[in-house]
Amino acid sequence: MIVTRNWLQEWVDLEGITTDEICKKLNSIGLEVDSVTQFRVPEKIVVGYVKSCEKHPDADKLSVCQIDLGTATRQIVCGAKNIREGLYVAVATIGAVMPNGMKIKHAKLRGVESDGMVCSSTELGLPKIEDGILELDESIGELELGKELRDYPLLNDDMIEIELTANRGDCLSIHGVARELAVGFDRSMKSFECKQDENNHLGIGRILQFMHDGNPPVSLIYRAVNLKSLQVPLLIKLRLAMIEEAAESAIDALFNYTIHTTGVILRHYNFSKLSKGQEKAKLVLKELDHRLGAIEYDGKIGSIIGIHQDETLKADGDKGVVLFEASYTAPEIIAPAVKKEGLKTDALYYRTSRGSEPDLTFGLNYLLSLLSQHAQAEVYAECSEFITPKATCALKISIDEINRLIGQSIELSQAVNILSRLGFTIHKTEDGEIILDTPSFRHDIENRQDVIEEIVRIIGIDNIVSKPLHFEEANRTTEAMQRYKYLRDIRLKAVANGFFETVHYVFCDNKTVTSLGFEPIKDEKALLNPITNEMDGLRPSLMVTMLDALQRNVNMSKKRIPLFEIGKVFDTDRNESEHLLFAYAGEKEMEAVSNAGKPAMIDFTTFVDKVAAVIGHFELKKATAENRLMHPYQSAEIWMDGQKVGIVSKLHPTVAEDYDLPETFFAEIDVSKLVRKHTLAEAISAYTPVQRDMSIVVPQTMSYTEIRSALDGYLPETVKQFYPIDRYVDESLGDLMSLTLRFVISSMEKTLEEGEINAIMDEVLKRLETACGAKLR
Repeated sequence: MIVTRNWLQEWVDLEGITTDEICKKLNSIGLEVDSVTQFRVPEKIVVGYVKSCEKHPDADKLSVCQIDLGTATRQIVCGAKNIREGLYVAVATIGAVMPNGMKIKHAKLRGVESDGMVCSSTELGLPKIEDGILELDESIGELELGKELRDYPLLNDDMIEIELTANRGDCLSIHGVARELAVGFDRSMKSFECKQDENNHLGIGRILQFMHDGNPPVSLIYRAVNLKSLQVPLLIKLRLAMIEEAAESAIDALFNYTIHTTGVILRHYNFSKLSKGQEKAKLVLKELDHRLGAIEYDGKIGSIIGIHQDETLKADGDKGVVLFEASYTAPEIIAPAVKKEGLKTDALYYRTSRGSEPDLTFGLNYLLSLLSQHAQAEVYAECSEFITPKATCALKISIDEINRLIGQSIELSQAVNILSRLGFTIHKTEDGEIILDTPSFRHDIENRQDVIEEIVRIIGIDNIVSKPLHFEEANRTTEAMQRYKYLRDIRLKAVANGFFETVHYVFCDNKTVTSLGFEPIKDEKALLNPITNEMDGLRPSLMVTMLDALQRNVNMSKKRIPLFEIGKVFDTDRNESEHLLFAYAGEKEMEAVSNAGKPAMIDFTTFVDKVAAVIGHFELKKATAENRLMHPYQSAEIWMDGQKVGIVSKLHPTVAEDYDLPETFFAEIDVSKLVRKHTLAEAISAYTPVQRDMSIVVPQTMSYTEIRSALDGYLPETVKQFYPIDRYVDESLGDLMSLTLRFVISSMEKTLEEGEINAIMDEVLKRLETACGAKLR
């Protein structure tokens, strides 16, 4: 955002304040100054008047001019195409030193004497306004022949460029920045009034029929003028050149100047193009998808409010009937719609997507006031409008909360004064609380913390009193601390077991997400402004981003790639959770003498053992592939303490082939289900446990999970643990298999005798025979 000192001065009194102080104040209130450029016209450059202009007798491109400098008339030879009799011009007199170092001397050009030089804007050190010499007018002040241009303050200005954050659309105007400075310097804004005498003027209803189909959440106001002539004054041309706003026509220049001054989005239309030769133009406001509004004429869309306008409908001259449109659409409606639909945008979209000025009447009145000064025009009375009231955010905040977050005490009256000057509507202040509404032009304020930030930035960070850090030691055995310690231990164990930690962005490519069998974030909750097109989604699994890390390691000729990551993942509603991922690709051990330098590839059993060495004992249960990352036959659910905590799987061969990966396994676990809120100690028997093996015959189709489920809850209390140790199939067994189970038996009261142990094993066998149809082998 570019502002100038004199431009700001039109809206707020900066008398007695230096440009350096303005910059310091802008920085202190959160509007970071990027650069400052001073424009100063050199000495001995004065106002001149071209009394006569004749062709040079010996050069077609030169003119011989008699220029009145007030105290004398000088003959000056000039090569500019726009030099002509009757102009007020900038004349560098003998002895003047130009900004480029050139010194003006008496000269003879093609035999004709020349005492000085008629200057262009760039030769004076000003931005380029137009080709040729600088044409002066009284927009910079009363023109006095012979008066030095350095004595005209409006020509000698300080330009300040501000780096605005994306949420401060309210400061994308001179008026907006001046409003901030008025609060910062505790000065009042200058009032603006535009009185239009509309008596005996035709009403806009004579030429415009404006209707609406639906109720899109937009605001529109139309005014009309019949232009006779229009001249853009020097001051407006100069300021537009400073902000690098190109204008294709005089009316474009006036609109660009008004938009930059007020922040209101304004567009203009050629009435004859809208009316198609009829006495009336018919415009219809229609509601489009995503709550957008569009202006339709003759069955065609002329503009989508806040996004773009049909360029062919613009007024392209300084005469005729012109329709003015002021509009407002909330940025939270525009930005998502443009992204989802890929809509074409124009130059004004930058302002609308960040939040333009919602006071449309202010912008139109300012434009009409410029026309009354610089144009001959008949203004049509009244206006046509469609207004959607902008909802404000009502908040209640206490002075105690303000003081607590600021870190020092301020008076309630001081907080109220700051907020009032910032445009907040204060409804009530009692019992140390403030009830307020946010300003309509502040799109970035949504909660109490935002309000307190406003108070802090106006007070100034430098004015917050430094004090020693004071805190009271709190009980650290909180759930957050337990979580931190658990994850710290997980990291240490993972590294101790040979894994290397990786960290990735949570952003990913939605195309990759879809190709791997996941559902991307729902459209209404998708990212509005992704960093790049390849980061337009949020990862649903840590493995989505881990694949690239595995591939990079393979490309670097790594043969053994054990990685782990702890990070956030997101479901389709953008609800986040924290996951732990282990991924292992390639050889299961380092090359060594023991393996003759040819280690085997990682396998399912080895990988599961490595994961268990980190997170502890768990069970595996049959799983079906939840996505295209999982192998259909080598995958399982991970269960701990009676609940599913994650999955373990071999990487699907097609995905491994796409990423040029060798044998790869991964396990992804929900961290929230790993962290135990309480550690329960279990008593250990003082008596030596005994082990007994039992070999049973069951159908080959029966899984161990079914057998375990049959025994869980039905075993004697003395059976502490059981697990399979052998499986045997043979032709003699047919469709059956032999399964050997080992049982760990222990009593808390005594050493069990052989008879008691046999009774326990008989009870176990009966349960297996009843529930599983098992037979003792």
